[in-house]
Amino acid sequence: MIKKFTAIILTVAILVTTCTSLIVGASEKKITQPENLTEYSEFLEQEGYPALTTAQMMSAIKKLNNAYRFLTGRGDVPQEHFNFTVDEILNDICVSIAKDTGLDLLMMTSNLPESNQFTEFIVETFDIDTTALRNEFMSRREEAVAQGKSLESKIYYFLAVYFSVIVECRAYCIPEEGEKNVYEVALDITMRDGTVQKVTTGIMVNTATGEVYDRYGNGLVGTGYNFNIQEALVYTTVTAWTRSFGFCLFYDIFSYVTPFFFYDTRRIKFEYDGLEWMIQIWKGNYLVSNGAEIGIYSRESYRAGSFYDCATDEQMMKMSMELYHGDDLLFSRPETLHWWMTGFRISDTLYPASSMTLRFTIEMQSEEMLKAFCNAIDKHYKKDIFYTVDGLTVSVTW
Repeated sequence: MIKKFTAIILTVAILVTTCTSLIVGASEKKITQPENLTEYSEFLEQEGYPALTTAQMMSAIKKLNNAYRFLTGRGDVPQEHFNFTVDEILNDICVSIAKDTGLDLLMMTSNLPESNQFTEFIVETFDIDTTALRNEFMSRREEAVAQGKSLESKIYYFLAVYFSVIVECRAYCIPEEGEKNVYEVALDITMRDGTVQKVTTGIMVNTATGEVYDRYGNGLVGTGYNFNIQEALVYTTVTAWTRSFGFCLFYDIFSYVTPFFFYDTRRIKFEYDGLEWMIQIWKGNYLVSNGAEIGIYSRESYRAGSFYDCATDEQMMKMSMELYHGDDLLFSRPETLHWWMTGFRISDTLYPASSMTLRFTIEMQSEEMLKAFCNAIDKHYKKDIFYTVDGLTVSVTW
């Protein structure tokens, strides 16, 4: 009982310290003694404030990991980090990103708590033969692949690798046949029983353009997001899995109550072709990035509430965007047929949403739709959003 009580007290202390360090770390400003609130606000508008550093992130993760270990009674069990290494190409990419943005991926991978503590606890408690268990999972994975069950096969593959107890992981690039400057990221994962599992990730790197993307067009590791190294920019693909979940007011409310998102948004609603449409725009801070979004949504007119469906392929429109801080262009996205155009530029300095300007273009489907969209702006955002029209294309400044 005493050990459990002590563990709970230590855990609470660790969590409080973690939250405090995150808040303090994220709120350290370049100015420490403003004369008044107005002066402080103006300073932030112009100079921004530092994003959470990689070192602060790793400190928080370490404290949370310690809390978990105390709660599970394994706080006194020595913990080791499994060895993670990268080849020269990936090393150069990580160094470049750290230099440009402050996000140190090498520090993260080399300092993450090893993920085997739960696995080892299960293996030791139930005296599991990890080799036999891996073979069983791999057999089930092959059955799932044969039946066309992609998600199920991935789950079995993950379990096969994870419960084998990983001791080492090496990431490296394989040249793509017939493609210049294009590589696929691969992994060599060494298990506790000495088995080496070679994995091709489907993550493609073009060292000439800086694009990092998924071979199958689904975003990196199926997330729906790609990344550009040279621009330090994360952006969504048309095939993003979130398209199936539509959009509603709750999503924004959830984001507002987290410590990771600080953005402004506007919802431009209008009726066209028998449907209720909503074109929603966002700008602000997303974790360690300055970003913006343009989303196209619709629903049947009889539906109540705030839920809308994401635009279908037939409803997608050509869009482009630019995000500025003052006269400085933070990033731009070229004109693309899309339903949810985004850009999140990773940076060591974040700016208040009110100090950023989003400029974008969107090509409407018809004169009627163009008129409905512009009328909605005039009715609700006349003093906030400005636009010009060229044919069916609206150029918007917010």
